[in-house]
Amino acid sequence: MQKSISPEERAVNDFKLVYKLFQDILRLPDKGREEFGKSFRARSRECPSLLYEVGIISTISFMYAKTKDAEKQTYTVFINFIKQAQATSENLKKLNSTEGGYAAYLYLILSEIKRLVPKINIDPSSPLSCIEVLTGSGLLAILPSLLMPYLLEVKRLAEAVFPSE
Repeated sequence: MQKSISPEERAVNDFKLVYKLFQDILRLPDKGREEFGKSFRARSRECPSLLYEVGIISTISFMYAKTKDAEKQTYTVFINFIKQAQATSENLKKLNSTEGGYAAYLYLILSEIKRLVPKINIDPSSPLSCIEVLTGSGLLAILPSLLMPYLLEVKRLAEAVFPSE
């Protein structure tokens, strides 16, 4: 029998990927190296209440718009980082931004939704398709509550590790 992993444990495991990206960014020679960390920390603080205030679809849509993926392809660069666990210096510079923080946080939310509700077929690498699937799922009212233990652990980790200013 497979052991069930708690939301907090999943958050810790996922956060390790985000922290690895942050460490890679810190190795860049440029100044202002902490934009990703500041942005991710801010997202982790604001998103839990945003989910309750505007709902899951509006939150995901807002976050995806903030990644500026159509213009800069930041979300796509982040997905490639996740798949390869490394990025070029140019891509690290692209992720070291407010948009990079949004992309990482959005990916964590979508990944956790996929784990929480495996019966709905969502693909975290495609936020627009996730929005489409979630819109017709009948889960919109309960997802914020299901996500909260995971998101609160991500928040605690982000506050412990990433700079605030």
